[in-house]
Amino acid sequence: MTGRPDIHYNGDLLPLHLVFYAGDYSGGAFSVRWNGEALLVEETPGGNFNSISRAITPGPERWESFWKEIEATGAWSWDETYANPHGCCGATYWQLVLDTGDRAICCSGEDRFPGGESTELTPDFRALVNAVKILCGNAP
Repeated sequence: MTGRPDIHYNGDLLPLHLVFYAGDYSGGAFSVRWNGEALLVEETPGGNFNSISRAITPGPERWESFWKEIEATGAWSWDETYANPHGCCGATYWQLVLDTGDRAICCSGEDRFPGGESTELTPDFRALVNAVKILCGNAP
């Protein structure tokens, strides 16, 4: 399948683009990319450079939960960049790219997160991570 998928779940289209990445200096990383048919998920445990990759095709319930969580985070109004002004080498790096065709957000951070002024994970960012995990089928 190429181009925009013509699949509707409760009136919502699947995204045109979805990319999420979170990783830290020690090597632990988690990335998700929507290719139009499936989520391509890659996980690298901390201190280990052997990654685990898999393709996931979420059902309607997961997509619905994901969109509800995204709306609850307020992600559509997040700033483009959340940079730590002190720049430290143990940083957590993250990126979100989400495009529905009607709305889009592209934002990233380095040890700073939406809704906070320190290097601590914020409730909004934790909700984003949870939304992605729900979509992938491995919510806490």
